[in-house]
Amino acid sequence: MPDKLNKQELIETAREKLEALISQTGIFQDWSIRKETRGENSPDFIMELFGNNLIQLLMVETRNSGEPRLAREAANSLLVKMQNWSHAAPIFVAPYISEDAAELCREKNINYMDLAGNCRIALDNLFINSRGNPNPYKNKRRLKSFAKPKSARILRVLLNHPKRRWQTQELAREAGVSLGLVANVKKILKDREWIDGKKQKIILARPLELLSQWIADATPAPNDRVYHFAADLDFIGAENAIIEYCRDNGIQCAFTGLTGAVHMASGIDYYRRVQAHIYGDFDVSGKELGFEKTDSGNANVTLIRPVDPGVFYGARQVQPAARLRYCRPSEKTVKTIEAEIQVPMHIVCPVQIYFDLLVTLGKDQKEAEKVLKQVIEPSW
Repeated sequence: MPDKLNKQELIETAREKLEALISQTGIFQDWSIRKETRGENSPDFIMELFGNNLIQLLMVETRNSGEPRLAREAANSLLVKMQNWSHAAPIFVAPYISEDAAELCREKNINYMDLAGNCRIALDNLFINSRGNPNPYKNKRRLKSFAKPKSARILRVLLNHPKRRWQTQELAREAGVSLGLVANVKKILKDREWIDGKKQKIILARPLELLSQWIADATPAPNDRVYHFAADLDFIGAENAIIEYCRDNGIQCAFTGLTGAVHMASGIDYYRRVQAHIYGDFDVSGKELGFEKTDSGNANVTLIRPVDPGVFYGARQVQPAARLRYCRPSEKTVKTIEAEIQVPMHIVCPVQIYFDLLVTLGKDQKEAEKVLKQVIEPSW
């Protein structure tokens, strides 16, 4: 992939791409490029087009990124500069313009073009519209940083406290990460306008888009799940066996997926699978729990090995009465049931449950939607 362009390289490449695009239309036979200065309100360059009885001026402004924040900045700058070039058509150019940034330009009646070939140029005598070309200028370092487990800690904190105003130091301390990592993630979120860029503190502005992108970019670890089958599964008993094993071996544990979702949202069928995050040094064969190791297709108990303990952020304890609702007594005495439901059980936060249903476990889209609509979105 190409390296990041400096300002002059970006302007030169923008000029070449724009010339090639105009040439392909056949409407204009000649053009000239000039850099014109009128005080501080000067675009990067002016392109004058000449055709049969046609003269058209293009006013071009470039930015090194096409994320929404910089697109908005460029669009507003172009609108101001049109006071001096009212007869010119404004065009924003960047290495790659995201769909959100493209929509912003359309709303402000600003033409746009990126170096990947995506564009929307609407003139009196010319209309060009192209989308779908991939981004050849991805900043690998930033995207990789955004997807790291410790970066996910920051996202969980923001999504679990969507209305809180964070100082950088507070957010770093709450997430258990460095100030540098918070600054890096903050820059990405600010450029995409997922946090309020006008405030000194970090305030989540578009939580659903942040959550959706986190889900879209995530890839589960290849060997992070251990599958078991429990014949005649007693769910309360299975949960307690896992809880007690983890307690006795100093392992961190919290339930997720359907096992957690059923305690948060209505309309979820609990009697299918037991799913839990287990963090620590363990190698559960299943026999010590009364289970049998199996493959994913036959499993009704799934133990997930998270790569980072950040998955436990915001975990909460389930009340015994909530466990009783899903208890299947069979031949148990009331005394036995009361003892079983009193075993302390923790579930991960709603955002992590939603993430696990779609990514880590990847099977329960309908249940994930219920958690999103009934629990997560109302908190925003």
